[in-house]
Amino acid sequence: MKKINLLFVVLLSIIGFTACEDTKDPVINQAALDGSISFKLNETQYKNFTYVLTDANATSDMDALTCVQPDYGFTAAVTYTTQVCANSTFAPNTFESLATTVNGEKVGINTKELNKAIIKLFDKTVVARTLYFRLKAVVSDATPSPLNDTLTVKPLYSNVISLKVMPYEFPLFPYNEITPTPYYIIGLGDGKWTNSTAGLGVSLTPLGVVAGKKYDLNGNGEFVYTGYFQASRGFKLIRDISSWAEQWGMKDGKYTHNTGDDIKVPADGFYKITLNSIDNTLTIVPAAITPASFTKIGLIGAFNSWASDEVLTATESVKNHTWYTTYKFTSDSECKFRANGGWDTNWGFSTFPFGVGTPGGANIPAKAGTYVVVFNDIDATYTFIKK
Repeated sequence: MKKINLLFVVLLSIIGFTACEDTKDPVINQAALDGSISFKLNETQYKNFTYVLTDANATSDMDALTCVQPDYGFTAAVTYTTQVCANSTFAPNTFESLATTVNGEKVGINTKELNKAIIKLFDKTVVARTLYFRLKAVVSDATPSPLNDTLTVKPLYSNVISLKVMPYEFPLFPYNEITPTPYYIIGLGDGKWTNSTAGLGVSLTPLGVVAGKKYDLNGNGEFVYTGYFQASRGFKLIRDISSWAEQWGMKDGKYTHNTGDDIKVPADGFYKITLNSIDNTLTIVPAAITPASFTKIGLIGAFNSWASDEVLTATESVKNHTWYTTYKFTSDSECKFRANGGWDTNWGFSTFPFGVGTPGGANIPAKAGTYVVVFNDIDATYTFIKK
């Protein structure tokens, strides 16, 4: 009996000790907490060859990267993201993160996602390129509480490896399936050449998208603007607000890319600007039109119960046909443009934030946010520029 009691006590002690060990918090590597350590990304067996991507294999993985889990000090549930760069530095804003993430130390590289990344990092020219890869590791459950999603274990990054990859030319997309990057006319409106978000609508007027045209992954494609120009006033075209790096000017009577002086039309009148940022071509030709003249253009919709117009401001003081306003949609909504406060003349379409309105067309599906809204009543192009 004494032996049985003694054995029972020993078993209880072992059970109690084990229970204490199981509930003890894992010992976390302090270097993992502050993100100061790296982890091992293995070279692939094809590192000396060129991967050739094809549209036919767009849904497949080009290959898989393998790694050793970072030294967190404990076995963790880790989510890995593949990051790609044109060089080995991975400086901020110089690399692309592929959309597919993986829980596990074997991370597939999706062909289509990598091809998109190559185009964004370089261009759509089909040439073999040396790419640099690394993995980003995040402990998915390393948060202090369910109500606080701030990571207590910072993301960790692997060493960098290089692979040679031949992309394929990616297809173009309708403007409602991609984010176009419009150019802006600067120098018209108030004539102040305000190259900042404060100048949107009055100093900076966006060119509109074109129905039926397609755009690449960098937002390049064909853009148009039709309006009244005065021969005495010069202007330029720029792509990026607050920058002059990408622009169109004029020299020796020809339109020039990234060089030249102000553009001027030969005589007062209506002109159509067509700019193709894929082909790098610009034309400005007289427009033989006599457009309807409106005293007011308004924005109306479900956001104000279709009750009254948010009145837009005229961009020009002479023969104006471009209008703008700044409006905050507190939630997703629908809207249309209409003339002179009535429904006899109204425009809408099913795309946002760019579109070409049709008379009496569908409601525009506006998204929540604050936008500078620009509308051209000649070609019915509209642009919602998020602030």
